[in-house]
Order: sequence, then C-alpha cells, then structure tokens
Amino acid sequence: MVYNSMYPIGARPYIVRDNKKPVKRRGDEESSQFSYSSQSSQNQQEEPQINEAPKHNGQQQLIDSQKAQKEATTAYNANFKNSTVNIAQIIKDFKNTAAAIGTPEEVSTEANSYLTLIETQVKKEVPNVKLIKSNLKNASSLLDSYITETLQRPSKVVENWIEALFLQHINYKFDADEVNSQFLVKFPDGKPLSEVIAVDEDEEVEKKEDKKETPAQETKTAVYVPQDAELKSLFLQAKKYSYANNPKKAMEIFQQALNRSSAVNDTETQSKILFEIGQIYDKNDYLSQALTSYDKSIKTTTDNNIKTKAHFSMGKIYDDVSQFDPAINHYMSSISYAGENENFTAQSNSLTKIGNMYSERYNKNAFDFYSEAKLMAGESKDTKTKGYVSSNTANAYKKFNEPQNALKFYSDAIKEYKEAQSPLKTAQNYKSASEVMLNYGNPQKAKSLLQKALASAQQTDNVQLVSEIKTKLKAM
Repeated sequence: MVYNSMYPIGARPYIVRDNKKPVKRRGDEESSQFSYSSQSSQNQQEEPQINEAPKHNGQQQLIDSQKAQKEATTAYNANFKNSTVNIAQIIKDFKNTAAAIGTPEEVSTEANSYLTLIETQVKKEVPNVKLIKSNLKNASSLLDSYITETLQRPSKVVENWIEALFLQHINYKFDADEVNSQFLVKFPDGKPLSEVIAVDEDEEVEKKEDKKETPAQETKTAVYVPQDAELKSLFLQAKKYSYANNPKKAMEIFQQALNRSSAVNDTETQSKILFEIGQIYDKNDYLSQALTSYDKSIKTTTDNNIKTKAHFSMGKIYDDVSQFDPAINHYMSSISYAGENENFTAQSNSLTKIGNMYSERYNKNAFDFYSEAKLMAGESKDTKTKGYVSSNTANAYKKFNEPQNALKFYSDAIKEYKEAQSPLKTAQNYKSASEVMLNYGNPQKAKSLLQKALASAQQTDNVQLVSEIKTKLKAM
C-alpha cells in the first residue's frame, strides 16, 4: 500500500505499535510489598532469640569462622579461575570464527586490522581495556554484517559471543599457553556458513516455541531458508561474490539461482535474489535496472522484511536524484511494512530520511518527522539508531540557524554513539558541534570540542578525518 506524501503526520497511519501505558509490573509491586511485610514479621520472630544463650563458646566460634572463611576463599578462587579467559584465546577463537564462516579476504583484512590493534595493546605493561573492547566490538560487527548479508537475515551471533565474554573475567595480559577449555569455540567440520550459524538460531527458535508465543510473534521471528539444496548453494555463492565486491561473478550466479528458483517454484527465494540483484545494480549506479529489480522483488514476496528493505532502497534512489514525491511514497511504504513487523529501527530510519528531505527544502515539517523518528528509535532500544536520529535532527537545526537546539541534539548523539562504542560517529558529531559553537561566538569551547573529536577519531582508521581535525585545531 502506498501512502500519499502529504498525509498529515499527526495521524501516524503507518506506524504499528502498542499504545499500552507504562505500568509497574504487578510482580514488582507484590515483591516489594512482600519483602517489607516478610521482613517485619521476621524481625518480630527473631526478637525473642536475642537473649538466647550462645551454643558455642568464643574460641569455637573463632575456629568455625576461620574454617568457613578458608572454604569460601578456596571456592572463590576456583570459580574465578574457571570463569577467567585469556585475551590470547579470544583473539585466536575470533580468527578461527572468521575462517570457519568463509569470510571474504576484504572483510577478513579489515577485521584483522582491529585485532592487530588489540595485539599491540595486550603486550603493553598496562593494556587499555576500553580500547581493546571497542576494537573487539568493531571486528565482531564486521563479521556479523557479512553473516547478515550472506544469510539475508539479521545476525549478531559474533557480537553476542563477545558480549558474553565481557561478562567473564578476562586476563588482558597476552598468554597463548593460558587456555580455558570451557570457553573454546568449536565449529562443525566442513559445514557451510548457513549451518554453522544456524545452531544458535535454531536454539532460539526452540526456546520461543517452548514459551508458546502468539502467531504474530512467531511470524516476526520466522526465517525462510530455501529447501532446494542447489538453490541454497547458488544463493550463498552469489552472496559471497557480492560481498567480496565481484559484481560480475555475483550477477552470473544470481542469474543461475533465479532460473533455479523458477524451476522449483520457490517465489520467496526468487524475491530475495531479485532484491540482491537490485542491490548490485544500485551500488553500480544502474538506477533504472535497480528500481525494476526492487519492484519485482516486492511483487514476488509475502515477506514484509523484504518489502521494507526494497521500498527503503527505492526511496533512497529517488531521494538521491531529488524526486521528492516518489521518494516520500516509498519511504512511507517502507515504514508501513516495518510497522507490521514492529521493526522500529527501520521505521525510525525512514522517518529520519523523510525529515532530511523536508529539511533540505527548508520546510519545518521536518521536525515532525524527526520527532516521530525519535519515538521509534526509543522503542528500538538501539543506541546507534538513537544516535542517528539525534545527529540528523541536530544537522537540521544547524541548517535552520538554531544553535542551541543543534548543540542539544549533537550532545544526545554523542552520548548514544559513545554507548554504542562508535568512535567515528562520536568524532563526527563532536566536530559538527564544534563548528556550531565557533559560529555561536565561543572559540574556546569550540576548540575543546574539536580536541574531543580528535581523541575519538584517533581510535579509528579514518586518516582523512584525523588530518582534517588537526588542520582545524592548528588554525585556531
């Protein structure tokens, strides 16, 4: 369904979300009341025991206390040892993970650049733990992006593994001989990426089924996998070539997969292939062909996730060539399908794009869309999404020459991106805030913000940004 671009924003016809009022859980209320009453009654019961004669003399109590303390210390040391993993083991397992899922050389090289930074840190006398964690998250994000692209479904399996390790005791002093078998990562021999990753996801599906979720929830988490082995193999091969930036080979195999999907009458996989072909055309600026492929993908599928992404991609193409009405219509359609799946991140991104389009035309209706985008970002609980909305809102206020509002939203964006451990975005927003402050007539504060931008930029491999910030600082 396509919505009119001038539909009043206040009605919000395209957002599907629960309008439940936030209430304190009954369990929490009962728990707190129960604790208070129980404590009161317990105190009343214990009071008569205060004057009871001790069962042991003082010496025996001391012996018992020392024995209990010794046993507790022994148990603590054993538990600490069992839950400690050396950084060397994490790095090795990470590299094995990348190899096991067949990571393309381009992605592997980029991930290894982060691992190299980690290896440099852990060999120092006092490793920078914050920097190590940040680089591990960046590297894991790269692998998850590859997995997501390849399997055509969201995956955070590597990031979740890293997050789980952060909850353990990590020895940041590099020691390859210190191995904790409880944390070793094992992979099935000779299995393709889809099967390696499917293990964790299948477990999640089983857990959800055990909870007897509603049909709507099951639809939201369902993942479609091609049943035909040849089709599945062709699709994964083509995805790898696409990710490795070999569009010619990717298109060749996608065409074979498209023919195979027609032969076995698998329209859902056919839709995904058409979307991937559209992506290749899109990246190589064959915009007419990209739009045709996206449109066919939408008409072939019943998957709202594919429809959401395809409409968003079409909206972005029209947006890039300044075709306002069709861009708005496709963004709105993307929001609508995302709403049916309660995909708050996708809704927020499209609303932000629409806000940007109005802002570029100096139309203050932009802030209505930014406001809606902020609500959706809050629902998503995703710090990067919240940072994205705040950053774009700040840019709009900067354009409308409202420095105080711009600085407020840059501050919000920096906070969210810091929490998301995204030093590049943090640096960019510090830099933008510095420019606003300079125009606002406060060069001292502008310089301070620019120095913070430099500190964040130096945590990235963006040499151009670092150089640009240094040049600005010298000019101050």
